[in-house]
Amino acid sequence: MNILFYGYGNHAKRIKKYLDEYLTIPKSYCFIKKSIENINKVDSFNDISEAIKKFKEFSCVFIASPNEYHLEHFKDCINFKIPYIYVEKPAIGIEEFLQKNSLNKSIKFLQIGYHYNYSPAIKKLKNIIEANSFGSLIRLDIFFGKGIAFKDNFLEGWRAQKHSQISETLGSHLLNIAIYLLGRENITYNQSIIKKSVENSFHDTYHFSGFTKDSIMFSLTASWGSPLNQSIKAYFSNLIWSYDMKNISKKYPRDCFDEYGLFKVPPETFENCEDPGINTSISSFIDKVLSGKDYIFELNNSGFTYELLSRN
Repeated sequence: MNILFYGYGNHAKRIKKYLDEYLTIPKSYCFIKKSIENINKVDSFNDISEAIKKFKEFSCVFIASPNEYHLEHFKDCINFKIPYIYVEKPAIGIEEFLQKNSLNKSIKFLQIGYHYNYSPAIKKLKNIIEANSFGSLIRLDIFFGKGIAFKDNFLEGWRAQKHSQISETLGSHLLNIAIYLLGRENITYNQSIIKKSVENSFHDTYHFSGFTKDSIMFSLTASWGSPLNQSIKAYFSNLIWSYDMKNISKKYPRDCFDEYGLFKVPPETFENCEDPGINTSISSFIDKVLSGKDYIFELNNSGFTYELLSRN
């Protein structure tokens, strides 16, 4: 099994590490990267045409290059008829390209790497929303804080190259989760802003908020300038649901009364549900590769996500 990588940054390294554990069949990796000296000179190339000369064909490809190259590298993979294509988010321009162009039948599956769509906990929340099993949803809050903006070498890294980097990287995940949970057709009024930190003089926080057509409020914050914290909280008419990437908390039912007939805080239950990171997304993709079958493309609302991001 020949596996191609475009780019070999931290995300690509995490994907490869998981593939090493998940795939038990013989496999070979090939890397296309401008700076190839930090990988090896045997399986690393400057472009795909060079790689094809040695590997002849690839079972699948992971496009993990910088955001601005996603569409260009996607077109390369189409031209060389790589059947299974995984593009890391935000996959700029790819959904729009597909709307205007039909692909060769040799392309069996495409997946855009918004991996939280494959998270068991988030799927559970989506099921609750759609089933209306705890009443109607009132509000959705998502906060992802990473704290990396205060590292000594932060301003020298790629994240500090432009102020919109926080929205395109971390913020895009939150937006995509909200779209997945609420439905792209339901998001109507919204506004966003990128906040400049007083402490480090860099735009390290992205806010996005709005309402659905049913007046459900959502509030999203992605920050490199806060302590490490990731939390999702959903308020229903008969449930408060929260998730800290390790445990799901449920507070219900609403109608809990004390001895005087006054409302009291509902009892809380916990369910262990460790966030798998990229693993469920990658395994879902690789299972399709191994099957050899055709599948409906999983674009994961990438086009609409980037459309909302572009409104900054």
